[in-house]
Amino acid sequence: MAHPGKISWLLAVTALTAVAGCGSAAAPSVVHVRGAQRTQRVFVSPVTSAGAAARGYRITAHAARAVCESGSEAVGQAYRCSAGNYLYDPCWAEKAAAPTVLCLASPWLHSVTALRLNTPLAALPHVPVEADEPWGLRLAGGQQCDLAQGAHNVFRGQVIDYYCSAGLALLRGLNRKSATWSARSLLTKAGKLAFGPAEQIRIAWYGSPDRYH
Repeated sequence: MAHPGKISWLLAVTALTAVAGCGSAAAPSVVHVRGAQRTQRVFVSPVTSAGAAARGYRITAHAARAVCESGSEAVGQAYRCSAGNYLYDPCWAEKAAAPTVLCLASPWLHSVTALRLNTPLAALPHVPVEADEPWGLRLAGGQQCDLAQGAHNVFRGQVIDYYCSAGLALLRGLNRKSATWSARSLLTKAGKLAFGPAEQIRIAWYGSPDRYH
């Protein structure tokens, strides 16, 4: 599904990367947050292991004639679907009279889109959940960051993996060596991109595997 903030970030990065050149990347400084906490790993899914809609989620949109392929770019063991001109990723199979999936745009949301398919769903690849990067992150400063999908932008040789609010993005390669994970950041100020400090991560969200299909 489209994320307006993410789209504007992509446009800014694409334009600025073209004029940034290929200078060497400066080592980011680390922000030390008082009372740093262990990074919490949270696993979410809008369906239960039996394929029923999970409590706490509300279906707010429907679409028909959807097409799904196995393997989500966001969480791995789920579906990537399309309906009309929109992409939905990730989606989980719901036990219903006709093939149906429930899709969640971001892991911290509780509103779900239900898609009806004309053909049965294919089997999913069995991929360990934590083999992939987290689907979403919450930083110590409260910003929430979505994992980028599709082609990734690059700034001075560094791949951008997450787009957050307030002109902040995170670079590839989470540091998980300590109890509090961290990520190198990229900032945009006055229309210019620059490497920022390392950001501490409070929550790392993962999509639970689709167990019903």
